[in-house]
Amino acid sequence: PVRNFVLFPGVVMPLAVGRPASVAAAQEAVRRGQPVGVLMQRDAAEAEVSVLGLHRTGVVANVLRYITAPDGTHHLIAEGQQRFRVEQFVREQPYLVARVRLIDEPEAGESPDLAARFMHLRGQAEEALQLLPQTPPELLAAVNGAQTLPALADLVAAYLDATPDAKQDLLETVDLGARADKVSRLLAQRIEVLRLSQEIGRQTKASLDERQREVLLRE
Repeated sequence: PVRNFVLFPGVVMPLAVGRPASVAAAQEAVRRGQPVGVLMQRDAAEAEVSVLGLHRTGVVANVLRYITAPDGTHHLIAEGQQRFRVEQFVREQPYLVARVRLIDEPEAGESPDLAARFMHLRGQAEEALQLLPQTPPELLAAVNGAQTLPALADLVAAYLDATPDAKQDLLETVDLGARADKVSRLLAQRIEVLRLSQEIGRQTKASLDERQREVLLRE
């Protein structure tokens, strides 16, 4: 169980692990060389979450690294693999165990409609990254390297500045066209904010430059 965090397939993310049950699950997965299931809890304020307080759709994740920090906190480097749906929780101690159904990714095929969505979403992602003041080159490379619509949509969703609930909705949207449209709409809103921010910055700089010029002329 995680708070305010949604992991997506194909994405590598750091993950803080705090609860004793979660630590036990992560350590057991590392010992056995097995993946874990990552589920977001519905209410982030709940310290001790029950099975009723968890979303039912999550992601299978490989544990690439398990780190215990000097202050005693535990962290995972997790790589999302595949969506799953919880069919039944079968055990809560010493850690949560569930029977799940893996969700296969729909095939994009040769659909012109999905190909158009892919090109549009990539263009949006590239524009958003160009508008950011400091874009990690690795992220731009990852966007350019995404070869399929599912991979691109999940990558953009993972790094999108959206609420955890909005990201959970994207995770639960299996239909590829609907998912791409939702990601595109959220990204369009973000691009508009970035454009306005950039324009405000230019106007502010122009105003300051004009005032500085007037001061110099007066001097």
